[in-house]
Amino acid sequence: MKIGVFLFLLLIVPSVYAVEFDMKSSFDKDETLLAKISGNFFESISGEDITVYRGGTRIPVAFSAREIDNDFYIYAQLLGKSSGNYTLFVENAKYYQSGVLIEEDLSKNFMISENSSDFKINQGYIYSDGDFFVEVENLKDSEIAVDYKIINESEKSSGGGFFDFFFSGSSTSSNLVKVKSGETKKINFNAEDFTPLTIQKIKFSTENTAYEIPVFIASNFTANGTAIQGINFEPSELNVTMSFNSSTTRIVYLSNRGENDLENITLLFSDSLSPYISASTKNVSLLSKNSNERIELEFSSANVERTIEGQIRAKTQDNQYAYIAIFLNFVKSYVSINESGGLIPSCLELNGEICSQGQACEGGTQDANDGVCCLGVCSEKITNSYGKYIGWGLIALIFFAVIYFYFRRYRRVRNVVNLLKIAKGIR
Repeated sequence: MKIGVFLFLLLIVPSVYAVEFDMKSSFDKDETLLAKISGNFFESISGEDITVYRGGTRIPVAFSAREIDNDFYIYAQLLGKSSGNYTLFVENAKYYQSGVLIEEDLSKNFMISENSSDFKINQGYIYSDGDFFVEVENLKDSEIAVDYKIINESEKSSGGGFFDFFFSGSSTSSNLVKVKSGETKKINFNAEDFTPLTIQKIKFSTENTAYEIPVFIASNFTANGTAIQGINFEPSELNVTMSFNSSTTRIVYLSNRGENDLENITLLFSDSLSPYISASTKNVSLLSKNSNERIELEFSSANVERTIEGQIRAKTQDNQYAYIAIFLNFVKSYVSINESGGLIPSCLELNGEICSQGQACEGGTQDANDGVCCLGVCSEKITNSYGKYIGWGLIALIFFAVIYFYFRRYRRVRNVVNLLKIAKGIR
């Protein structure tokens, strides 16, 4: 009986793995590779951590990766890759398994078939705080009609598992877009059509090819489309290009658009960014409603060419989040160019100075190639002096209290009647 129950549980209860890949085992030629990796990771997964091998040979494939709601979504273009068997590796992954920190390479086998994909898409996930678009490219020799619709996270494509039959979700009505041979067409989406702060999907499909890409809208919206999220970063994205062994500074603002004051906001950095970024603050004790906090970010580059992707998260006590996407590009002998086509001058060339930490600029500022340049005077930040006043007030109060009690006691001593002197006739 016990053995029967045990076997029943093995068949019905799914196994629990430390890391799970949600990825197709077979892709058509030139198809866009999409995957989701789930697990309790100690460090974030970046595109640079992912490689593809065919046999013992590494195949050049550029991956993009992003953490959304504790899962990592990745995608890559397989354009031009020949049919055959491949292995995807996540190198030096660090994750917890049964409370133990494991560091190892993760792998997933897949193949590219002889069939050709009808079309490819330009990205495998959407993370946005507003409207966005997706590009589809026709890979066929004739015109195709691409069907697209918004579906819930629970809705799976046809051929799902046993439990998918019972828990399939609802979807919106389909739309068709015709794409000519070799044409790339942009399909625009309105953020208000999605449930904010929830993962949904957009399904793109033709008769032979289908994609489901996750969408996460990071802001709430009112009826007229105005964002009402409690906190948000301005700007929502930074793209920084630097030469080797250099540093630069950017200014961002953390804003509170909500109706309540927010306390104890913590800034969290992706592991991929940590070696190259420092912030003027990592904790905001109070962010009043309709106010913002100025945050200075200093970036330092490595001495090798590479691209770093990551994000900064601001987390409140009641688990509100704001995100800013960071893209770092390290390029040898890179020279900054301003919008008018000229070189961005240094602060010295602007006859200014870069204020040190603890100083504030009295006057105008301008971006320079070595940071934010103060065109006025750098002076010490004015701190709240109420504490000093209270301290000096207490000292003065104690001083006057001592003087008062001293003279009061001294006067009592002088007025004591000496009966012995009176008896001797001495006044």
